[in-house]
Amino acid sequence: MKSKIAKRLDNQSILDSNIQANDILMLVDEEYGATDYGSVKYTHNEMYWIGYIYRYFSFTYDLSSSQVYKIIKPKELRGLFLPYHTMDPSQAIERILEAKGMFIDEETELQRQYEIFKRIRMNKKDK
Repeated sequence: MKSKIAKRLDNQSILDSNIQANDILMLVDEEYGATDYGSVKYTHNEMYWIGYIYRYFSFTYDLSSSQVYKIIKPKELRGLFLPYHTMDPSQAIERILEAKGMFIDEETELQRQYEIFKRIRMNKKDK
């Protein structure tokens, strides 16, 4: 999420190139080196889906890779792979945000804040 290629994906400069998925993987290996780090190994399908969800989330909500990573970690996404991998990515992201009580849709967020305001106001009147 902090690689040079992630920055290129975030600022969309990658769209001006003809880079392929395998090239991206090679660039990450060049920057960080190939490794067998970690005891938990993700399947190819899990890695592909997780990467796709991160990038889709980033593009559609206009968030950086780091911002999306703060919202949901790979371990959480891996746990959601089986139930969500056949869903439309936008539906999967909406369900993830809903489960976390997060609403990035401005209208929904404003409504949520208004409800909180009303509760606080009612509590002050009761005292």
